[in-house]
Amino acid sequence: MRKKVIIAIMCSLALLGCKNETVNDSKPTKKLEGSVISEKHKEFTMFGIFQGKAFDSELPVFKKAEEMTNVKMVGVASKNQSDEVQAYNLMLSAGNLPDVIAYELTTDLEKLGTDGGLIPLEKLIDENAPNIKKFWEQYPEFKKDAIAADGHIYMIPNYNDVKQLSLTQQYYIRKDWLNKLGLKEPTTVDELYTVLVAFRDQDPNGNGKKDEVPIFLRGNIVRKILMPLTDIFKAQVVWYVKDGVPTFGPVEENYKDAMINLSKWYKEGLIDKEIFTRGMTSRDYMLTNNLGGYTNDWPSAGTYTARMQGTIPGFDFSVTLPPAYKGNNKTFFARPNYMGAWGITTAAKDPVTIIKYFDFWYSEEGRRLWNYGIEGEDYVMVDGKPKFTDKILKDPDGRNPVGLVRQSGAQYRLGMFQDADAEKQTSGVEAVKAMELYVNNGVVSLPMPQLKYTQEELKEFLKIESQLRSVTEEMGQKWILGVSNVEKDWDSYIKRLDTLGLKRAQEIQKKAYERFMKN
Repeated sequence: MRKKVIIAIMCSLALLGCKNETVNDSKPTKKLEGSVISEKHKEFTMFGIFQGKAFDSELPVFKKAEEMTNVKMVGVASKNQSDEVQAYNLMLSAGNLPDVIAYELTTDLEKLGTDGGLIPLEKLIDENAPNIKKFWEQYPEFKKDAIAADGHIYMIPNYNDVKQLSLTQQYYIRKDWLNKLGLKEPTTVDELYTVLVAFRDQDPNGNGKKDEVPIFLRGNIVRKILMPLTDIFKAQVVWYVKDGVPTFGPVEENYKDAMINLSKWYKEGLIDKEIFTRGMTSRDYMLTNNLGGYTNDWPSAGTYTARMQGTIPGFDFSVTLPPAYKGNNKTFFARPNYMGAWGITTAAKDPVTIIKYFDFWYSEEGRRLWNYGIEGEDYVMVDGKPKFTDKILKDPDGRNPVGLVRQSGAQYRLGMFQDADAEKQTSGVEAVKAMELYVNNGVVSLPMPQLKYTQEELKEFLKIESQLRSVTEEMGQKWILGVSNVEKDWDSYIKRLDTLGLKRAQEIQKKAYERFMKN
């Protein structure tokens, strides 16, 4: 019998300001036409925090949605709460459930559903959400992402348009340095090695000092450094699908091979000596000081070419395809199908109206509102397509377009569907060219789907996974820095992981993957 999650999830009204759905009689009654969902104005409570900001129903996008639907979502998280995970856990341990919960960690959100805190949505969707149904018919793979291990649908994910924007990070190189040294753009790891040695030894920045840093990376945790380094040698630090079976990357022979080579490169001075400690400011420091030669980063790295032209004549930091290694030219940096989701709790008294509100965001008007903001201010229609205005794309203070779009409430992670063209417009011409280069050349290897687990599986898997991650990150860092030797350590390293439950984790992953693929 399911646990009575209401007991475990009670939180204080004073803390979160939770309240039941209300009808606002002071608002005018609207006819059920167009996007209007309810004749009487209705309000529902919702928990949501995105990038440190609590959901605010007064933002222009959500005020517009309220005007169009006659339904309002009222945020219950305090504006002083910036830590989404902490606030979510606090809500579950200390107060009443709101009507709707939006959360980034979808495994936890689905667990809330299987525990009894969220209601199944499949019947509600079938009877009241034609836009969501149509979307899933068009993209059946996305529907699989919404189905929990018990077969129910507890959440509507916030989907990425991975068909058009599949990758996340790319490789970038100082092409002006290549030209100065008479070198070609590297297409293999062997050629890359030759280029990195030249960057180290031949003074491409021309200051008479041997201060160039051939490979640099930015990252605030060990995994964010290990991932791009091992990607060069086509190894992974996470789970991936190999021959139809979920595989733990750090126990594979190609991971061992990557560590051997990375240790060698680090010892030879081809990798930043402070690679694990320089942090998120590394990219800006290396490029503005004319020191860094090669990296793996988001498309925003390409903006440095224009930024640095006035400071460093001929500066050209441009995208380059992944170097091939042993015949493999792929990169594992790719987007998951979705990030975050929202669901309807058992506290909601009117789930039919709420699911209709969810469905509004999958209509043409709703999707455009969420992706682009307010028409006439944030975007205008040109030849039947939304185009961002100069307010967004040409800010006089040089502020990031994505940040400006989000000021209106657009692209606030709830449970919508991304428009790839919106991201392309805000990314800039060079970034779009870079993304298309990877997509058109077919070098992006898509990640393993986000698997679904039973309550028992999840509890066991998370405990094992956290220990596996701790050991692999510890040893990966030691091997690269030369503190320990991977060839000497490998057998004992594998035994250590086996002791922590590696084989059991593999069994759980295999079962979850097979179940997911059957849906």
